[in-house]
Amino acid sequence: MSSAAARVSDRETWYLMKEISGIIENITLGSSSAHAYIVEGRNGEARSAFITSLAMGLECLDADVHARPCGRCSACRQVAAGSSLDIVRMQMSGKTSYKTEDANAFAERLDMGAYGRFLIGIIDDADRLSETVQNKLLKTLEEPREGVLIFLGSSNSDHLLDTVRSRCSTIRLNEYGADGDGAGEGADALKKAAEMLAGGCVFHEFRDAVEKSVKTREDALALADMTEDIIRERMLAGEDPAGMALRLELCEKARADIERDMDKNKALKRLCLELSGR
Repeated sequence: MSSAAARVSDRETWYLMKEISGIIENITLGSSSAHAYIVEGRNGEARSAFITSLAMGLECLDADVHARPCGRCSACRQVAAGSSLDIVRMQMSGKTSYKTEDANAFAERLDMGAYGRFLIGIIDDADRLSETVQNKLLKTLEEPREGVLIFLGSSNSDHLLDTVRSRCSTIRLNEYGADGDGAGEGADALKKAAEMLAGGCVFHEFRDAVEKSVKTREDALALADMTEDIIRERMLAGEDPAGMALRLELCEKARADIERDMDKNKALKRLCLELSGR
């Protein structure tokens, strides 16, 4: 992730971009074998922004995969402006739903290949796909041309056929704090836990916060990164540079332990005790 993205003041946006960066890295470096994804979230604008950010990152020309999307290169600018030839959105010719001819045109364009790194097909509101149209897309979802990625935006993946879901990986935006209606509570909880940890909190309070906010290994890594970000800001503000440097070392050690598959709760609780003594 770029340093600019890691320092944004809005922690929910930071957390979301962290997850986008991880997905981009997995796809670009071949760690993910999926070529079709369902992006599920109640907020249509959040879904669209998420998919656009993913598309920018996947097409981004920055040599450092961790810095994508850079937002500055020609590929990023074209995706953001809606002028990229490698972004294909399925057009809806019906008033309220997609038609068979829409699916045919979409599949034909995806079979033409990419100009850049990937050819990315996007169905913005897959909930409006009829069973007939979904069945038309099955072959494209299962065996797309090399370099083709497909993203289906959906408010609820249960609206899609089992045969469609089985061919896709699902990204649930509410898990990343990217959705509305209280779905950002997970990011809020991580933010509070990071602020507690960076401030040398009371152990039992932090333990309770970890139990509520850290559900996965990725949550634990995000918490460690957020804590480092807060400590760096305090260091840049001139607050005890030597002490802040030592705190950063402890955070980096905890992060490395989590990446080596140490129990995430154990690593974070140990970090809390170490930081509380500084």
